[in-house]
Amino acid sequence: MLVEFIRFFRGYVDFTAKGKFPERFLNITARYGINLWNAQPSQNCIEASMYLSDYRKIRFAAKKAGVKTKIKSKHGIPFTVQKYKGRIGIPIGAAAGVMLIIVLSNFIWSVSVKGAENVSDTKIIQVLEDNGVKTGAYKNNIDVQKVERDIMLEISEIGWMSVNITGNIASVEIKEKAQKPEIKTSTVPCNIKAKADGVITKINAKNGEVQLQKGSGVTKGDLLVSGIIETKMNTIQYVRADADVYADVAYEKTISIKRDYEYTFPNGEETFRKRGFLLWFEVPVSLSFSSYDNSIFSEKSENIICNDTILPIGIKTSTQSNLITVKKSPQKSDAEKIFMNDLLLYEAFEMKDSRVVSKNTTVTQKNDEFLCKASYVFNENIAYSEEFSVTD
Repeated sequence: MLVEFIRFFRGYVDFTAKGKFPERFLNITARYGINLWNAQPSQNCIEASMYLSDYRKIRFAAKKAGVKTKIKSKHGIPFTVQKYKGRIGIPIGAAAGVMLIIVLSNFIWSVSVKGAENVSDTKIIQVLEDNGVKTGAYKNNIDVQKVERDIMLEISEIGWMSVNITGNIASVEIKEKAQKPEIKTSTVPCNIKAKADGVITKINAKNGEVQLQKGSGVTKGDLLVSGIIETKMNTIQYVRADADVYADVAYEKTISIKRDYEYTFPNGEETFRKRGFLLWFEVPVSLSFSSYDNSIFSEKSENIICNDTILPIGIKTSTQSNLITVKKSPQKSDAEKIFMNDLLLYEAFEMKDSRVVSKNTTVTQKNDEFLCKASYVFNENIAYSEEFSVTD
């Protein structure tokens, strides 16, 4: 391979030597140290290959041997340069391209993360950027072992990680720590009490003495399961009570909606600005001079992908959207829809651990607003632990 590269770089020719004594031509070239290869007999001649610089010196050997030489084909860089000698921009551009590739090979082109499940890839990539591992980073400035150590200290969920820089790609492999089950180790006696008013629907006692039955009404702070147990031997035993006690609990949710209010939204008018980028270098592709009094901005990058690898070259598009403010006066039906959407969020997030048993909503108009009220009954676990001390 190395010999072929040298031959291509120096340039060589395939030629024929035809005459009465072509074998004398081979002896003369060998005597004078002229290198040739692939010599083989053909019809009344010999075919061989020789460096371009040596071929220019064989006239005397050909004349002495009584043969005539003729070039069959030419190979190598000197002939390519000669071909494009009148187009100086081509070799200059090729040289500049080679230099650009050499320079860019010293930088990170893309970063990939594998193995993360509970920790988001976005968070890991952000922490990697804070530690110098990012697109456009100079590879020789990255201390891989320090990066791994610092990130594992910063993100406690990571148990093991490896940062591998192969060529221009930084691939990060992660293994998260196994989650330890929560183990209740406290032995301090405690009672189970109610944290809200309600009607008991289910008691699942794991330890302690149950004080109430299904269907009983309780108020906040009532004792549900006692940590004081009387044994068969008529002695007192203090335990740590443990139970899940479910009850129907009443809640109210109210909001007010103004009859007249202002809201802002994009009206569809947009201005786009595009920039081509290569690593950190950016060049404007399109120009736009439109501007709005009130607007929002967003940006999207479209990278070139080669063999599933995201390359640091592509187009960034910045979008400026015009915002307008309008006044609106909702009707009662509009207020009901707004209220119902708000209740859906309330049930999904604030009361996500409870089950809706019943719901009653009312919307009334009063002066310049709508008063919206929802009466709920949720079934939820109302048990909470309260420790107590034991003295002789």
